Formats: sequence, C-alpha cells, structure tokens
Amino acid sequence: MGLAVTTFYAGLCALIFIWLAFKVIERRRGAKISLSDGGDEALQRLTSAHSNAAEWIPVFLILLAGVESLGAPGFVLHLAALPFVIGRFLHGWHFVTARTDFQYRKVGMHLTIWPLLALALGGIAHGFVSMF
Repeated sequence: MGLAVTTFYAGLCALIFIWLAFKVIERRRGAKISLSDGGDEALQRLTSAHSNAAEWIPVFLILLAGVESLGAPGFVLHLAALPFVIGRFLHGWHFVTARTDFQYRKVGMHLTIWPLLALALGGIAHGFVSMF
C-alpha cells in the first residue's frame, strides 16, 4: 500500500525545513560566521527554529506513515497533518521575522503538539488492535 498522504505532507515539511535552512545560510553569509553562531542573536534564533523543525518533523512523519500504513482514513490523516504543517510554518515564521510577541510561536506550538499527540494516541490504539 502506498503512503500518498504521508509523502505529500513530507514534501511540505521538507519545504519548510529547506526554507529555514536557507535562512540560516543567508544569515551565516551575511554575518560571516562559519561555525557555531558567533554570538549572533539572529543566527541563534534561526538555528533554533531549524533545529526545532529537525526534532519535531521526523517523529510526526513516522507516526503519520505508520497510521496510514495501518489503513487510517484519509480525512483523519489530513486532520492531523494539515494543522501540524501550518504549525511548523507559523513556528518558523516567528523566528524568521524576529517577532517580539509570541503569537505565531504559541499557535505554532499548539498546532504541532496537539496533532502529534492525537496521532500518537491513535497510533498506539490502532497498532495495538492491529497486532491481534
């Protein structure tokens, strides 16, 4: 069975990850910083956003693929994946735009954590039932 939904959202997540990587590269070049962050606050902010994406996205995609492979309905997958992708974008946007309020970051965190939790619990339940 194919993993069309997971592949679609993995592509969107990859675009967000690449966008954040380009922002880090752009700042490194502009500040002439080759290693670490050189104490540059903007670079610290951008690398934080990029590493945060690197931490959350793989876990989500593994769960999404697992649940999809067990036959979860497409609408359920989209209900989890679309908010997650929007959340990852908003979280990154907070850091890229150097916002001083936490509006985008807060919404981004919620749209990341709650779909991940729902998918984790659904994956545990669906996986358990499928084992027997």
